[in-house]
Amino acid sequence: MTDAVVQKKSFNSKARIILISLSILLAALLLVSFFAIFFTLSYNKTHKGVFINGIDVGKMSYEEIYNRLNSNYTEKLKDTKIVLKKGDISEEFSLSQINVQYNIEEAAQKALEVGRKGNVFQRLSSIISAKRKGLNIDLSYSFDSNSVKNIIDSFYSKTLNPVKETDISIEESKVILQIGRPGESIDTEKAQEIIENSIKTCTGGTFEIPSVTIMPKSVDADEIYNKIVSEPVNAKATVENNKVVVTPHIRGRKIDKSELLKILSENQDKTGAEITLPVTFEEPEIDTAKANSMLFKDKLSTASTHFSTSGTNNYNRGINISIAASKINGKILAPGEVFSFNEVVGPRTVQNGYKTAAEYVNGKIVDGIGGGVCQVSSTLYNAVLFADLETVYRQNHMFSVSYLPLGRDAAVSYNDLDFKFKNNTNWPIKIESSVKNNTITFTIHGTQEQPGKTVELSHVQISYTPAPVQYIDDPSLPEGQTVVVQSGHSGYVVDTYKTVKINGNVVSKTKLHRSTYATYKTIIKRGTKKAAPTVAPTSQPESEPVSPPSIEVVDETLIQ
Repeated sequence: MTDAVVQKKSFNSKARIILISLSILLAALLLVSFFAIFFTLSYNKTHKGVFINGIDVGKMSYEEIYNRLNSNYTEKLKDTKIVLKKGDISEEFSLSQINVQYNIEEAAQKALEVGRKGNVFQRLSSIISAKRKGLNIDLSYSFDSNSVKNIIDSFYSKTLNPVKETDISIEESKVILQIGRPGESIDTEKAQEIIENSIKTCTGGTFEIPSVTIMPKSVDADEIYNKIVSEPVNAKATVENNKVVVTPHIRGRKIDKSELLKILSENQDKTGAEITLPVTFEEPEIDTAKANSMLFKDKLSTASTHFSTSGTNNYNRGINISIAASKINGKILAPGEVFSFNEVVGPRTVQNGYKTAAEYVNGKIVDGIGGGVCQVSSTLYNAVLFADLETVYRQNHMFSVSYLPLGRDAAVSYNDLDFKFKNNTNWPIKIESSVKNNTITFTIHGTQEQPGKTVELSHVQISYTPAPVQYIDDPSLPEGQTVVVQSGHSGYVVDTYKTVKINGNVVSKTKLHRSTYATYKTIIKRGTKKAAPTVAPTSQPESEPVSPPSIEVVDETLIQ
């Protein structure tokens, strides 16, 4: 055997040994790796390199993580205080005051899930990545956003130096231009950011909040001009709780617009400067003193009607008239205000002192509580007409009345029929009433805006229908004797006109309305009892004049 052969056999033997050794080593390594992977994947705590909010929670169980986070966060809430500061002003609060809550359970669960999701390779990859690079899990939290907003708003209000816009100050005899200046406030977004960072890390502290400058708006010359310029406003009178209140006059103002623009341009950079503007003032036609002097200075009208108090019915009517008139006495109406008779006088009841008297109801004359009140409304209506006030609603009676000309009455019935008129003047009016010597009088005081003005009333009769007469035979009365048991009313249709004159010259003639009055029959009893026969005298005496049959009126009640 040659040396070459021997050397070759020796080399092969060594190679075989090396190969076997490498195989054994590889198998050992694979076995070790298998056991390493097995133990790594079977590990029941967190893996190395896992952090929560920067806190190392590697190699910890769920309970250990929970206790660690609970100690670092939840248990510190009450003692962790935040102080917002700006200069000498501060706002302090604790995290518990804003109801901060940390989701520790969720964070601990996420930490334990690292390396436990996916296939073997994905799990090993995440474990290795955490170990090499580190893995941080954010601890989620919640808080009461409204409470935080209120805290920031409170601090904002305390520290706010408000911006002052360019504006004008109007005084009694001058107008001052006030140039604006910047304002200053805290940066609310930065304050919100600081608070949320403190919540996230559960760390308190004192934080200086930066300021934000608030610049005034650009000056609107037209807006300034329109604020200055105004027409004079007359003093005016209103009525509150039946008392006159005079609103003071306002002087008018004027300024040259080009001059105003020049002043604004020259002074726009003079922060906080005050400049008296060249404004011209104009007095109104009616100032406050004049307005007070004009109140109720004129008697606009007066109207009166008479009534009887003889007999029980008329006596009661007089009482009713006095009560209703007293409710109206002193009533003041503001310009444009509407007077309602039923609202002012109120219900006509026994409790309010009213008596029973005859009145028109549903086409009949009957006794009712408050009979006679229509004479009050009708008399007032005439005063309203003579004062040239605006009638809003008026209705005539069903039958004619005796105390006023046709077409000048105004019927009322509580809850059913009202009389309304409007103060169509520019000043308050006052209504005065009096009941004396069987006469009711209304006087309206106000301000005569057209001196020399007078009002005349007239009517045109369109038709006339005499009252029908009904006779009732009465055998208890002597033949030829009659007794009136019901006085009747004739029927009319009339148009009423109002003529307005200024210093005797007619300026208008207006038809006010048409009034229709129904007939009301007269009822008369006539006797049918025959006289006893008498024996003819032996000598014919000289004849004597025969008297006309007598008529006895048993009902002459005055209906008003």
